Amino acid sequence: MNTRKNIEGRAPFSRQEIIDEVKKAAVAFASHLSAFGPGNALELAAAYLGCELERYDLDGLTEEELRSIPIERHFLHRVAMDAYDYAYQVGAKGLDYQAQIDERLHEVAALLSGFPQTDFNGEPSPLNGSNPQKLREVFETFVARYKLDQESDLTITELALLASMGEAAVRTSLSKEGITTISRQKGQPGVVPHEQAVKWLMGRRGFVPSAKFSEEHEGQYKRELLASLLDKPEMSLPEFLQTAMKLRKATIHQISEQARVPEPWLEGVLSGNTSPSIDIAALKRLAEALDVPTVPFASKAVEYLLTRQSDK
Repeated sequence: MNTRKNIEGRAPFSRQEIIDEVKKAAVAFASHLSAFGPGNALELAAAYLGCELERYDLDGLTEEELRSIPIERHFLHRVAMDAYDYAYQVGAKGLDYQAQIDERLHEVAALLSGFPQTDFNGEPSPLNGSNPQKLREVFETFVARYKLDQESDLTITELALLASMGEAAVRTSLSKEGITTISRQKGQPGVVPHEQAVKWLMGRRGFVPSAKFSEEHEGQYKRELLASLLDKPEMSLPEFLQTAMKLRKATIHQISEQARVPEPWLEGVLSGNTSPSIDIAALKRLAEALDVPTVPFASKAVEYLLTRQSDK
């Protein structure tokens, strides 16, 4: 997987890009129906797609034909859109309900392993495992996030998907932080234990934290995670603040108002280019606004700000 710049906010691919690949996956399926179906197989392929094509293969598919496919009528489209929403935590609901997620996991697993990998002529479909395209990555990211939310250990590939990074960069970063993979099963890829994986992911800019299934669970999860990150010496104060605000889904303006601290002062703390004053009362209010332990936060902040002042 290659590192890409995120578009449309949190997702590395636009929804339309995925819809187009869902259509191509359906064409690959129709290709086999047109070749192996009973009776008038071409009519069967057209009935499945919802439109007639000149040729039922990926190599000859035109943009006009692609636009003509009414993919919304296909259950494949619904599964793909739900997987997209959950994988990248986007959309109106983000697939917040455990029962829905469990159901989609079964369907996504079936698509990854059982849907046609190529059309009848051998042209790779967007679900091809040997030549993976965007749609397959969406489904694989869905599975990776599901494992993350179920507190399972994660492979390097899964961490790369969730952090929107290349696997080589993930390995380098883990090595720098002294995190090693462990082998749970013989012949299976090494994994990073869940707790270490979460801490590492929270330090990555490309990672989007999951929405939890209840407000109570979500609040406790965030408090515990941020408290553990405070003990991470390699995470600077600006990095911690950026992570905490991302987790709280709050802007600098919102946090400064809630903590009753001047916005320029908070921007100065975050920027690393100035030396803001050490205001203990302001740091206490900031800890309260972020819902993190006051003493560890203030201690980390004072140490960091003193260092900044000595560097002037």
